[in-house]
Amino acid sequence: MNRKIDILDDLTINKIAAGEVVEAPYSVVKELVENAIDAGASTITLEIKDGGKKYIRITDNGAGIKEEYVEKAFMRHSTSKITNIDDLNNINSLGFRGEALASIAAVSQAEMITRPDEQQYGILIEITGGKTEIIRKVGCPVGTTIIIKNLFFNTPARLKFMKSNNAETMKITEIIIRLSLSNPGIAFKYINNNNIMFTTPGNNILSQAILSVFDKDTFKNLISLEQNELNMKLHGYIGQPSFVRGNRNLQIIYVNGRYVKNKLISKAIEEAYKEKIIINKHPVCILNLNIDPSLIDVNVHPAKTEVKFEAEEQIYDFIYKSIISALQQNTTIPNLIAVKSKPENYIDIRQNFVPVTPVEYQKQKNISENASAIKNVLINETQGKYIQDSNTGEISQFIDDKNNEEQLQINSLEEDIVQFSFLNTLLDQYKIVGQIFNTYIVLEKDQSMYLIDQHAAHERLLYNKFLEEIKNEKVVSQRLIESKVLELSSEDYMLLSNNMSIFRKLGFEMEDFGINAIIIRQVPMILGKPQNFSFIYEILDEVRNNNNIDDYFEDTIIKRACKEAIKAKDRLDYSEIKKLIDEIYTLTPPLTCPHGRPIILTMGKYEIEKHFKRIQ
Repeated sequence: MNRKIDILDDLTINKIAAGEVVEAPYSVVKELVENAIDAGASTITLEIKDGGKKYIRITDNGAGIKEEYVEKAFMRHSTSKITNIDDLNNINSLGFRGEALASIAAVSQAEMITRPDEQQYGILIEITGGKTEIIRKVGCPVGTTIIIKNLFFNTPARLKFMKSNNAETMKITEIIIRLSLSNPGIAFKYINNNNIMFTTPGNNILSQAILSVFDKDTFKNLISLEQNELNMKLHGYIGQPSFVRGNRNLQIIYVNGRYVKNKLISKAIEEAYKEKIIINKHPVCILNLNIDPSLIDVNVHPAKTEVKFEAEEQIYDFIYKSIISALQQNTTIPNLIAVKSKPENYIDIRQNFVPVTPVEYQKQKNISENASAIKNVLINETQGKYIQDSNTGEISQFIDDKNNEEQLQINSLEEDIVQFSFLNTLLDQYKIVGQIFNTYIVLEKDQSMYLIDQHAAHERLLYNKFLEEIKNEKVVSQRLIESKVLELSSEDYMLLSNNMSIFRKLGFEMEDFGINAIIIRQVPMILGKPQNFSFIYEILDEVRNNNNIDDYFEDTIIKRACKEAIKAKDRLDYSEIKKLIDEIYTLTPPLTCPHGRPIILTMGKYEIEKHFKRIQ
């Protein structure tokens, strides 16, 4: 049966394209705000009503569009951002496909008023369902205002799948927050049903933009991060390990200012937090990766939220190591109870962490005794009290001396004062109060109480020891009383033979024993007494699937550490408690067990007295 082949008309093509570009009101907001950003706007106002279904208005003070290009701007594949295929290799703008305006106008009632600086008048254009209704000159300020009404009015099938007003508003809020955080140099105003949701200062200070869209407690749990390597820069904020979420909604990742969803970056972040947060919880981050545009491909999907990298392994390592470094230097000990305010003389001795050896500890301890400045540093965490650096504009909580004479940034202490971890400090003149529930060790130090989970702490110490054995290829092995012969399939035999060095590194002693067979004489101690040798097949499966074989052994090490560690309910005497504490100080933060549970929690005398109503 022969069928006639026709070329679709432009209106139908635009409606089909709208299905890819315009999924819902949030898609309209994303595309139009990105256009405003690309136009060089320094102020952008977004107003929505009824979840954006009935009304979306975006106003900017950007470059505007010249009169002769206004109609052309609504044609499919019309753009000012690229001119030929070579430009796709070096994209510096958020938009470039030239589909957004045409697709949006095809499924809505659109109105645009625009004026460039060199033009004395503006142009008003109204388009309904893709057809131009009105175009004329008007008076207006420099910039562009676009109003979208009755989205999907002419595509009822799409309209009936729209979510509730609240659900659509939440998506739009999520989008505008991401765009405002990636562009702290732009002043955003977001209005929902005539209510101002938030405004950002537009002073190019990310910390102030974060405080504009999130609460102060969220900001207090963030760690500043900035790392440079070759042609890459990673900057932004990551969350304390104790500050986690049940989903990845607060993992906000940008590449060259573009919000993206990328499995490689997400994996690097998750791996950096591995064993530092509770299982099934996710870290928080607001990170921007700046990289040479020629090394990435953003032309992967119409939504432009997917990117591909040329040097994936290099980027993964850079992000992973940057986060690890920031966590080690800035992680704090979680408080038992969050108290909104503290007195001005409240002492917080948690310092940025620099891991040290026992010899280095004593050296630092001697130096610290002469560093009177440390004793005078008092942190005032009264809610809402922040200071701004006069040079960078960055916001942080202020710190005060006992006499309230001067305010200093936490990181502005004299360079010759050696900073060391809280745990090193704790070793100096702490008091062992005892053990409660035969599970938690109680310490007293400098107006604060500390609870240490004995099982979690010992579990981490053992885990680190076993992991170090693998890293240094000094795995302690056990010789089997009776060697084990394994007959393998030809595929498994070839796989094992090709990866024999991996097994030897992990503590196995094995060799060929005839056709498709091996003999095992020695296995790593961490595996315990082998009941069977199914783990050999599990390791081969890891190798076959190109997984990291270390992951399999890390899981095994965790189980072994958990099994051998001091248990909850184990009664410890004074000397056992002292020995455990002396070993803990060698740990690098975050201070968690391999499962991500905290090792130590703190509560100050002020918080305790406040709960007992001794103070108001």
